[in-house]
Amino acid sequence: MRVGGYVQPRFEAIGDSALFFLRRVRLGAQGDLTPWARFKAQVDLRYLGTNGTNSAVVGTDLYIALTGARATVTIGQAKVPFSTEEILSSGALPLPDRSVVVGDYAPNRDIGAQIDWRPAGTLEVEGGVFDGEGPNHAANPDKKMLYVARAAVSPAPRAELSGGVAAYPDSTWWDAGASASHGAWLVRAEWLRRNRRGTSNHLSGWYALAAYTVRAQRVQLVGRVEQFDPTSSPLDRETAYTAGAQYFLKGEDLTLQASYALFTEAGPAVS
Repeated sequence: MRVGGYVQPRFEAIGDSALFFLRRVRLGAQGDLTPWARFKAQVDLRYLGTNGTNSAVVGTDLYIALTGARATVTIGQAKVPFSTEEILSSGALPLPDRSVVVGDYAPNRDIGAQIDWRPAGTLEVEGGVFDGEGPNHAANPDKKMLYVARAAVSPAPRAELSGGVAAYPDSTWWDAGASASHGAWLVRAEWLRRNRRGTSNHLSGWYALAAYTVRAQRVQLVGRVEQFDPTSSPLDRETAYTAGAQYFLKGEDLTLQASYALFTEAGPAVS
């Protein structure tokens, strides 16, 4: 059994306000139960630092995984196999935050069962059934489920094309993404859309990110442009431009990140 964790302290300035807080404080254990079964139990201790909010302890990954030659079945609370950016560990993100549409709205963790099947070296197929209530909800009041499927293919070394669907009782999410890396360069883009049944207002968003590593693999420069539209109206569309850098003090185990984001909102003209 392996016991570990990580801490992400953060300083954030927005307008005329500034704040120190702990973005993530995660502790966990994982290990092998048998040659074909392993477990992971991880909790997050967070102090959000807004309006005197007290610290909170929540479960993140709480599951058992059964592994085979080409497939893995995971039962418990884990990340839903949908968005590429959400599937990435927070410690592997080149910027401190995920894009708005992924980090604040897309399916993330849930309780259920999923399978990861790799029928060929370049193809990965994932699917799962979940409560649809999100993480740390032991009940499913409406008795309806969330169904998720995702497929990813590597047309070339270090390149991936992916697509996913997540069907809730009242809405359906769609996802399409692409990523590639070559030498010092990393590029990734993703588009997401939520169609809510019985309404014409559909949420959508996308982002495009590029990163370049300099100074003997110690410094990475990052840029991202993203757009988020909570409805079908162009008047509430939000566009953000983010520039950042990270310094690898000890690989991904100890990293210093900094970023600056500029948000612009569409709206009616004012005369």
